[in-house]
Amino acid sequence: MEKLIPFTVNAPGRVFLLGEHSDYLSLEVISAALDLYITFSVKPRDDLKFNLNYQDLNSKDSFSLNDDVTYSNSRDYVRSAFNILFRKEIIPKTGADIIIKGTIPIAAGLSSSSALSVASIITFAHLANVSLSKYEIAQYAFEAEVVEFGESGGMMDHLSSVFGGIIHVDFGDEIKLTQIPTDLTGLVIGDSLEKKKDTVGDLKIIRTNVENGYSLLKKSIKQFNHRETSLAEILNHINKIPEPSKTMTLTTIKNRDLTRRAFTFLMSNSKDEIKFGKMLYEIHELMRDGLKRSTDKIENMIRSVKEVGAFGAKINGSGKGGTILAYAPGFEQEVANAILSVGGQPYIVKISEGATLTSK
Repeated sequence: MEKLIPFTVNAPGRVFLLGEHSDYLSLEVISAALDLYITFSVKPRDDLKFNLNYQDLNSKDSFSLNDDVTYSNSRDYVRSAFNILFRKEIIPKTGADIIIKGTIPIAAGLSSSSALSVASIITFAHLANVSLSKYEIAQYAFEAEVVEFGESGGMMDHLSSVFGGIIHVDFGDEIKLTQIPTDLTGLVIGDSLEKKKDTVGDLKIIRTNVENGYSLLKKSIKQFNHRETSLAEILNHINKIPEPSKTMTLTTIKNRDLTRRAFTFLMSNSKDEIKFGKMLYEIHELMRDGLKRSTDKIENMIRSVKEVGAFGAKINGSGKGGTILAYAPGFEQEVANAILSVGGQPYIVKISEGATLTSK
């Protein structure tokens, strides 16, 4: 094998536009990759050792190709990416010194962990001199982050980081991905600086309650299908389901229908900013009222950005802290200032391409 030269991997974070909490429930999601990244600066070594320098965390790690690569914590995603590929006989030919840093706010609903997993898969595959397809990168990153640790998340974050742009993904029997060719601008992220306490546990609670709701609806509705049965028919039977499954299930179905409307809207490349802003706020209301994902500070931020020109705003990711997305073409700076004024941290962002590897 020809000696590898140093290289850099950039994997973007993502924001859900519509369809939060739908990927792991076999429904549809629309997300956008953002120009906030996890970056690996990789210098191949002449031996089999990996030295990891997590600059933002002021933390270091190291292991060798000859080691039994165990985990120091339940979300040790770089090591898990190595293990996932190793089991598939995608084995690096050499070690490397890897500097890891990022511009994605951590634990803020923008998929910093998924970007980390994607960057790890790309890095180790390149060191193994193996070319992976985009779907393979996303699948292996999903396995490294979610499957390896028995967590409840879906694959949307990894697909978004790998493919970039704005994508619609239908998580039916087979994953169907559609790139949405729309020029969406005016996006501002607002970090509430409220760190979420138990994202994984929250996802498990939602998934368990919604799947319980599906099971009970199957007893009342002949040939019930959570992807196809209409909201109107479900409303005739929803009162048979106890809380909190009742509200969470109904919210999921409303979310399903809203995401489909938004997909049609975005594919039309409509310039109706007011209509799209209303859709974003509608999904926020579902997350706030149906899944109880908001906080007082998040609500204050959303009120503030709407007062200065945002057409719509919503909470991001799993919620209970983290970030909001404001849609404010022409008012980006005003919205950023409003976020600052209520104690948040703003990021004026653009849609990004997918993960990249560049040689130095």
